[in-house]
Amino acid sequence: MKNLVQLLALAGLCLATTVGAQMPPPQPPTIAVSGHGEVTALPDLARLSLAADALDGEVKRAEAEVNRVVRRYLEVLGKIGIEARDISTTSISLQPEYTWDETARQQKLVGYRARRDILVTVRDLDRLGDAILGATEAGVNHVSPPALESSQAETLGREALARAARDAQARAQALATALGVKLGSARVVREAGQAMPPPQPYKVMAMRAEAAMDSGNQQMGLNAGEIHIAADVSVEFDLIAR
Repeated sequence: MKNLVQLLALAGLCLATTVGAQMPPPQPPTIAVSGHGEVTALPDLARLSLAADALDGEVKRAEAEVNRVVRRYLEVLGKIGIEARDISTTSISLQPEYTWDETARQQKLVGYRARRDILVTVRDLDRLGDAILGATEAGVNHVSPPALESSQAETLGREALARAARDAQARAQALATALGVKLGSARVVREAGQAMPPPQPYKVMAMRAEAAMDSGNQQMGLNAGEIHIAADVSVEFDLIAR
C-alpha cells in the first residue's frame, strides 16, 4: 500500500512537471493602433465609358443607326490619335421597348432599342476634351464622367501603404511613451484597403463646340487637378516594461 501511494505521488509530480513544461510563456501586453497614409499625383490617363443607342420599329434599322454612330466615332478617335488597342466596342444589346396603352389596358410594342457600349482609354489628357466632344458630335448619346487615373497607381498605392504603417508606428510610440513603457515589435498587421479616387464629375453632355478654339479641353473647361490615393492599416504592437 505504501509503495502504491509513493507511485501515485511520483506520477502526479511527473504529470505536473509535464503540464508545466507544455504551458506557453505569458504573452506581453499589447496595444492596437490604426494608421493612415495618403499620396497625391497628377493623373496621366482617363477612361471614358460611352454608349450609342437608337430606337426604331425595325430591328435592323435600329442596329444600323447605332453601328453608323459607332463607326463615325471610331473615325474621330483615329483622327485625334487614339489607338485601336485603347478602344472596345464589343458590348452590344438589343431589346424590345413597350409603352402602356391605357385604352387597351395592355402594353404596346413601340420598337426595338439597340445599344453599343464604348470604352476608351485616353493616355494623353490633352486629347480628353476632343474625345468627349467628338463623341457628342458623332451622335453618341450616353457619356459618363471620365475616370481620371495614374499609370503609377500601384507604386503610389504601395507608398500610401508605407506611410500608413509609419503613421501607425508613430501613434503607437506616442502612446507607449505616455504610458511609460517601451514599444516592442509588431505582432499583427492588417491592411484595411486602399481608397482610389472617384471619377471627376464633369458635365459633358451639355458641352458642344460652339467656337473654334485650340482644343476640346479648353472648350469644355477641363482641369484634371490631383488624384488622391489612400491606405489604412491596423497594427498590434507588444509593450515592454522599462
